[in-house]
Amino acid sequence: MSTSATATSESLPEVVYSPESPLANPGKLVKEVFGDLYRCRELIWILFQRDLKAQFRQSYLGYIWLFLPPVMTTAVWLFLNSQRVISVSDTGIPYPVFVIVGSVVWQTFVKLLQSPLVSFNAGKPVFMKLKVPPEAFIAAGTARAVFEFLIYSVVLIPVFLVFKIVPPWTIVLLPIVLLALFALGTALGLMLVPIGSLYSDIQQAIPVLLGFLMYMAPVVYPPPTSGLAGIVISWNPLTPILMGTRDFLTTGSLEHLAPVLMLLPISCLIIFVSMLVIRVVLPHLIARMGM
Repeated sequence: MSTSATATSESLPEVVYSPESPLANPGKLVKEVFGDLYRCRELIWILFQRDLKAQFRQSYLGYIWLFLPPVMTTAVWLFLNSQRVISVSDTGIPYPVFVIVGSVVWQTFVKLLQSPLVSFNAGKPVFMKLKVPPEAFIAAGTARAVFEFLIYSVVLIPVFLVFKIVPPWTIVLLPIVLLALFALGTALGLMLVPIGSLYSDIQQAIPVLLGFLMYMAPVVYPPPTSGLAGIVISWNPLTPILMGTRDFLTTGSLEHLAPVLMLLPISCLIIFVSMLVIRVVLPHLIARMGM
């Protein structure tokens, strides 16, 4: 063997394969997952920019399309309410404000829930062939969902000006409820990745199921206080986030602060565990997806 060939072989990284489960050394597993995320921060930023540009590359209206979902949802429900097709009880704040805030929160939740699975499936051709952590694709997708939330939120400014609503001091608590929203949507989305990456039915079913679940949360109507619907909605983890966001922006009530504070660490724990689960089952997922 020549000297150059020997030098080349010595410079290649040594890869050791072991039948030992990653769970045998949980500390090492945690360090690998979050270490890979830190090392791939530039890749995450590149993927975020690429996906954002690709979304509107051939669009004339561009980012205006991001405003339409909450605006159209609000317009439909205002029309139905004005024509007495539906009857909504007292919301405590102007109904247009109630609906637009709920629509912004709901659209963000939907994006966050769908993003991990969509991003994971989009990155399959890359991390099945190259040693690129799938968490980079998931993180980029989540970042895009958060960015779209910032775009959605712009529509709240003219609405608050029209109805002359001055946010109370509780607006300083808004980051807490938003973190809970981001964490809850991401946590539920990550839980769907292992099974959803193998069966496309999951990704197809999510929009259908969310269309139904929208009416099981106080997005466009105040939560009922009695009956089966009242029980279901009171146990919906999105309820304190929706109502808390409205309260912190308008009424100043702290009624939903405690549930939000409980929901935030639970969601973060689910995110942590789900990321470890994805890393553990990843070799098996790649083997199944490559069949």
